[in-house]
This record gives sequence, C-alpha cells and structure tokens, in this order.
Amino acid sequence: MNGMLTRDVVLLLSAGMSYFVVAGISFPVLPRLVKQELNGGEFEIGLAFGLMGLGMLAMRPLVGFLADKYGRKYLIVVGAITIIVTQLLHVPAARSSLGMLLLVRFVLGLGSSAMYVGQATTATELPPSSRSGEIFSLFNVSVVAGFAVGPVVGEITLQREGFTMAFAVAALFAFVCLILGLLLPETKPSGVNAHFEGMRSLIHPIAVRAGVVSFLLFAAFLSFNAFITPFAESMGVSTVRWILLSYAVTSVLTRLYGGKLIDTADRKTLGTCSHVIVIVGLLILVIFNNHPSLYVGGIIMAIGLSFNVPLMVVIAADSASPDQRSRVVATVIVFGDLANSFAAFGFGALADVIGYRGMYAIVAAMVGAAAVLYRSRFTAPLTGIQKSN
Repeated sequence: MNGMLTRDVVLLLSAGMSYFVVAGISFPVLPRLVKQELNGGEFEIGLAFGLMGLGMLAMRPLVGFLADKYGRKYLIVVGAITIIVTQLLHVPAARSSLGMLLLVRFVLGLGSSAMYVGQATTATELPPSSRSGEIFSLFNVSVVAGFAVGPVVGEITLQREGFTMAFAVAALFAFVCLILGLLLPETKPSGVNAHFEGMRSLIHPIAVRAGVVSFLLFAAFLSFNAFITPFAESMGVSTVRWILLSYAVTSVLTRLYGGKLIDTADRKTLGTCSHVIVIVGLLILVIFNNHPSLYVGGIIMAIGLSFNVPLMVVIAADSASPDQRSRVVATVIVFGDLANSFAAFGFGALADVIGYRGMYAIVAAMVGAAAVLYRSRFTAPLTGIQKSN
C-alpha cells in the first residue's frame, strides 16, 4: 500500500465508513422498529428496506449526470444533509404510521443515492490511477467496516437507550460524513461539462451489462444483511450482531488483502471463482439451517462478494472514457438499487410463503445465473473484463 494511502484516500475511506455505519445501524434496528412500533411482519420489513432502495433507484440515473456536470463533492454534501434529517425522522414517522415511515425511507434513499455515487466515483478517480482497482476495493473495505461497526453500535444502543437514541447516533455518523466530505477534493476532470442528451445522458448502455450481473449478485448481499435478523430469530437466536460482525470482518480482511487481485489477476477467472464461493455460502444456509451455519455460510458468502461487488464497478469504469465515469458508476449501481428495492419486496414475500431456506435457495439460483452471464457473450462489450496482468 506504499504511496496509496494519501491524505485524500484516507479522507475518502473515513467518509465511506461513516456513511455505511449509518446503513449498518439499520440492519438490527429497523426490523425491530417495524415489529414493535407498527406490529409489522416480514413483508413490512421488506417494504421498509425496499422503499429506501426505490428512492435510491429513482435518483441514481440523475445523480450520475449531476456528478459529471457539477462535481462529485456537491453530491456528497447534499446527500449527507438529507441523511442526517431523515435518520432523525425515523422514530416519529414509525409512531405515526407505516406510510410515514415508508416516505422517510424513500427520501433517505434519495440522499443515499447522491452520497454513494459521489463517493464511489471519487474512489475510481483518486491517484494513482494505475491502482484504481485496489483503491476502489479499499473504499469497499471502508464500506464493509461501516457495516461491521454499524450493527454492533445499533443493537447495543437500541438495547440500552431505545430507538430514538439509536437513530440519533446514526445521524451523528452522517454528520461526520458531511464534515469529511467537505474536506475531500473535487475529482471531476477539468474541462468536462456534461450536457443533457436524453436517456444516454443518464444510463450508460455498456455499463448496463455490468449492472445486470450486479443485480443478480447484489441479491445475495441484500438477502443476508436484510433478513438474517428475522431468520436467526426464527431459530431462537436473539443476538445477531456477532453474525453480522463476522460477515463484515471477513469482507474487510478479504478486500484489504485481496483487493490488488482486481488489478493483477485474470478478471474473468476471478469473477467466476467468486460466484461459486457465494453459491456455496448460500447453500450452507439452506442445507444446515442451524445457528453455526449462519456464521459459516455468512463468512463464505462474504469472501465471494468481497470481490464481486467492486469488480463489476471497476470493469465498467475501465470500459468507458473518463468523462463518462460517473454515469458509468451510477448505471451499475442502479441495478444494485433495483435489487435493493424490488428484490427486498420479493424476498420478504417469499419468506412469508416458502420460508427463509426456500428464499435463500432462489438467491443461490440467481447467483448461478450471474455466473453464466459473466462468462457469456453478453459481457463482451465490457472490455474491462479482459484486463489482467
């Protein structure tokens, strides 16, 4: 990592971690808020997570264009302010009605969309450019570190102080993200001024192919993090923070020590191996259905997803010109938003009908479909997939 951990890279990593601590807090806290304040079930939990994803989806194509026109820093600042306000509104909204909570979650999705596109695009542009894959993987380390810290902070605060304080702590981390965002440099290439040219200005056609693969992969990430709490509770496991922590720590270590493979290994082989690993983790959850399998399956899934998620973004970014980079990144992330919204709805409904084991079996089949597409002619226009050293 010599020469890579510059001041700006450290600021970005810290900002990324702060933002995803906020997201991580919601995993153990939001399902319980829905159950206790609204007497909701798995479907309502899926709605609460899904409406945030829908808000992210609604905003994502536009923020890619705005980032190419006005800059990445602008999005980070606006996104942070929106997240601060909506975190503080969660409890009052839930005590009012499900509809009000869903509205808050939707607006949170709008702000989160701006935040993540600004941060993720910056991560692909900070020097040295020859190590962009490793830097982006490190950025994802900070993301997963936030997911590691967030559930622990959220569950402990909830158990000791209640819902209001849990979301207040989330707002505090968003404020830290705002301060760090103000200190980051603007990485938008000089002389680039995007002009609106219809849908092509919002959705990058080549990046769509990476996005489709990402959609199928992101389903695995979402199904574990959003539904592992009620799945564990259905087995009589009351404390889930250590399960989420083991998943997150594994992701951090894998990306920290394996991130350089994105720049040095054959990307087609790396992606395929990662798909197989994720499928194995999911099948462990399906077959064994016990407390230890939650740890083992989650850890194995974390290893595979640690490569898959950043790999698809870097492949797309390497397949387009620098002046289109934010739109490329936003396009790939749009498909993550699709998974975050519609898959959340679907998984919640599936869990109600066929149980969690059936749901995870379907997710394993989705990852299998991603593996097939990844090695097919479908991804041929993604020239970045051929990069290897």
